[in-house]
Amino acid sequence: MTGKEKLESYFKELGVSFQAIDEKSWIVQDSDSGLQPTAVALVEPIVIVRLTVMPIPAKNREAFFETILRMNANDLVHVSYALDGDALILCKSFLLETLDLEELQAAFDEIGLALIQHYSILSKFRP
Repeated sequence: MTGKEKLESYFKELGVSFQAIDEKSWIVQDSDSGLQPTAVALVEPIVIVRLTVMPIPAKNREAFFETILRMNANDLVHVSYALDGDALILCKSFLLETLDLEELQAAFDEIGLALIQHYSILSKFRP
């Protein structure tokens, strides 16, 4: 089974909707579980799951970064906040070879939960 076939079979088993962007990347979402449109990319041997959360604020940056680091340490297990350019993202990387359905489900679940739990905290930093 190819990496593409493995991932698409997992998407189907999880019951999430997915749209191929190209041969090795998809947008996945599940409104029932709170999973917003999330990018999944296969860069063999790695699978990357990521969602852009918000722009990095121009003001109160020190407090913003401290808040993000504390949420990473205290609230998140399977995913983490990171910076990509001027954006805050939630992300997780997996080895394709050892990726199983439960790991992927846990990452998707935690992304949806983090967005819900952290919305009121992060919204204070929005312009």
